[in-house]
Amino acid sequence: MSQVIKFSPKTEIKQVRRQASEWIAKLDSESLTDAEQQNLRQWLTANPLHQQELLRLARLWDKLDDIGALLTSPLTVSPVSSGSQTTEANRNPAKFHQYRAQIAAAFLALLLIPLAVFGYKFTSMISTNGEYRTAIGVQKHITLSDGSVIVLNTNSRLKIDFSFNRRALTLVSGEANFDVAPDKTRPFVVKVGKGDVRALGTSFAVRKEGSKINVLVAHGTVRVNATDTAKASDSVLPADTSRESVVVTAGKQVVVDNAIVESVSQPSAEQLANSLYWKKGFLAFDDEKLVNVISEVSRYTNLKIVIGDPALRDIRVGGFYPIDNLDTVFTAMQMNLGLKIKKLGDTSYYITKS
Repeated sequence: MSQVIKFSPKTEIKQVRRQASEWIAKLDSESLTDAEQQNLRQWLTANPLHQQELLRLARLWDKLDDIGALLTSPLTVSPVSSGSQTTEANRNPAKFHQYRAQIAAAFLALLLIPLAVFGYKFTSMISTNGEYRTAIGVQKHITLSDGSVIVLNTNSRLKIDFSFNRRALTLVSGEANFDVAPDKTRPFVVKVGKGDVRALGTSFAVRKEGSKINVLVAHGTVRVNATDTAKASDSVLPADTSRESVVVTAGKQVVVDNAIVESVSQPSAEQLANSLYWKKGFLAFDDEKLVNVISEVSRYTNLKIVIGDPALRDIRVGGFYPIDNLDTVFTAMQMNLGLKIKKLGDTSYYITKS
């Protein structure tokens, strides 16, 4: 039987965020008693996610409205009014510094401050025609002039060229998800490699790695042309009998390699959801080999992650965890998989059996 290690399910993420918000509210409103300080230390040591979430909320001190938007259940904190021009730090500097000091003391006492080596960032913008890039560990949320929305993933490059009669984009490298606003008069065409992906109103993701292109359709219908000479028009047409073009509907996955449609498959609903969690800032795996997990994690960091023992490559891993603080993955692996992860200088990590 394969060994599957579950990290943190989605319900646990929500619960941890709620608990972290309650601690933020308590730290803001009053000094902690000795018993409460002990409870906080115990809570922090119980799960690496607890450390991550408390630090994340501390960094967002003057954006508590945004915290409320991230949760599906009511918060126990009182968010700062979005119309306010003054942060809590300005209104009550003594309380603010006391609050920061209490958080710092709690983490310093436990030596639990994360390394934050991945530097993940997420930005939003309204697009104009031009070129958009993301560095390693960065995502961009782009709203197009027609109302379509793009999430540009880590280390990616996208060109946008809209006109009155066409919506043309080029994914030069990396990965992007497209939520396309319907417009029958202007087809939405994403050129990638030697071919393109065409849609009228749908949601799909495209990933380019060398000559291989992966298209995953979440909603609607798209036509995938493997080459620029494939039969194509500005609407979604029936599939060609050749391997140059194919029409796929929601839930389907297309792999194009060397300008040929290599395969069309239908992943399970869970596999589909896992493949698209990166849009929300999460990575999800289910019974995946460690070597594949490390390969995916490596897309979000400049650090090199090396599996030192070949026997570890096939260990099966399952989990759901945030991209924005991937050092928690190392902690979870050491705790749950019995691994030893050693940092080598400032450039790499080395994984062995503990």
